[in-house]
Amino acid sequence: MNLKFYFDYEAASNPYFKQIYHGIFDRFKLEHQEHNISYEQPDYQKLGYGQGGPGGLSNFQIINEDNNKTIVVSFWDRGMDLLMPELGWNKYNFVQYIGGIGMSMTSEEIETKYAIKHSKFQFPLGNRNSLDNILKTRSQYNPSKKNRKAIFIGNPYRSREELIPILKKNSLFEFLDSSAGYFDNSYFEKINEYKIALSLNSMSEVGIRDVEILGLGIPMLRSELTTQFFNPLIPNHHYIKGSERCTQAHLFYPGIPMESIAAQFAESLEKVIDDDDYLINISNNARNYFDSYCQTNYIVDLFFKVADLDLLK
Repeated sequence: MNLKFYFDYEAASNPYFKQIYHGIFDRFKLEHQEHNISYEQPDYQKLGYGQGGPGGLSNFQIINEDNNKTIVVSFWDRGMDLLMPELGWNKYNFVQYIGGIGMSMTSEEIETKYAIKHSKFQFPLGNRNSLDNILKTRSQYNPSKKNRKAIFIGNPYRSREELIPILKKNSLFEFLDSSAGYFDNSYFEKINEYKIALSLNSMSEVGIRDVEILGLGIPMLRSELTTQFFNPLIPNHHYIKGSERCTQAHLFYPGIPMESIAAQFAESLEKVIDDDDYLINISNNARNYFDSYCQTNYIVDLFFKVADLDLLK
């Protein structure tokens, strides 16, 4: 087969995406020398599709140039973008979709509706030096030495704009936006001072924040996940279920008043804030998950486990 690998060489300046993209490409060339393998850099001046279209900065494609059959790995998808032909996917014979972080349908539902094989994947770190900062900052979780609050550091946009002002009325929540000056290692050090870290949906359901919190081993309070990973994140095992899930898997909670979501978060936090044994268990499970499944080498190996290369024939 004449296989073209189509991805941004710098992987949107994300060092962990780049390690994965290049790790897959280099290993594929080594293990599949029976194929004619080439690389193409997307031309972003001409594409105009944004993140969700072909050549998107957080997408990785393998295209059989003989028949146009295409496998895509996505660390982006918001609201099923990769299944929207108007974004440019109608140019390809799309045979397998790996990953996605805003999926509102199960793999089985995607395969039934779109006749495309969907495979669950994992989501890596994203910011420069995240892994170094996590390993340097994290320590054995001791809730008795932590600030008795749930901390959120980030900007209030999308559904956060409505949710945060309600949660601020509860003294157990603390919110700091980007003006507070916590970046790079100071961000991790600040999170590490608290009993619980809060994750709120925004542009997508799952983001880099979630992986960083898992790595620190600070128990994470968040809405129940809709997004499916190859290794499931289990509520009240890897993270604390703060509220019912957002069925859109991103943005707003359709048909649910934000006051109800806020009340669920407050009730969940109040229930666990002084249960130190429970929090220690969540911390241990979170760190084990991060160490086992969120490293780039594991994710490269996982690609070769889930990718169905026979579909490209």
